[in-house]
Amino acid sequence: MAGDLRPMRTDMAVMRESTSRLPEGIEKIEQAVTGLSAKLDAIDQGVGKVHANMSGLNAQVETLGKRVEAMEQTVEAMRGSVENVIKDLPGASGAGVVSRVRDAIGGDTN
Repeated sequence: MAGDLRPMRTDMAVMRESTSRLPEGIEKIEQAVTGLSAKLDAIDQGVGKVHANMSGLNAQVETLGKRVEAMEQTVEAMRGSVENVIKDLPGASGAGVVSRVRDAIGGDTN
């Protein structure tokens, strides 16, 4: 029977040695968890800042979009005005509309 207990004694010695290191291992795990928790908190704060910045940027993009739209309308209106002025300028055929009207009503301004 004593021979049967020898392997058990060896197993018990291995278990004793393994379990004696558990407190050290648990302490390391707790430190790692604490470190990870601090890192997660920092990441959470960073994500919050990014989210706040994104909200601000989205509002600015919307404002810029409206300004660009207004500028496009202004440029289009100016294009129409320029086209109207171009119609009144003399072309390759001679006098422009204003000159022809003046000549037609007999008004020489010179």
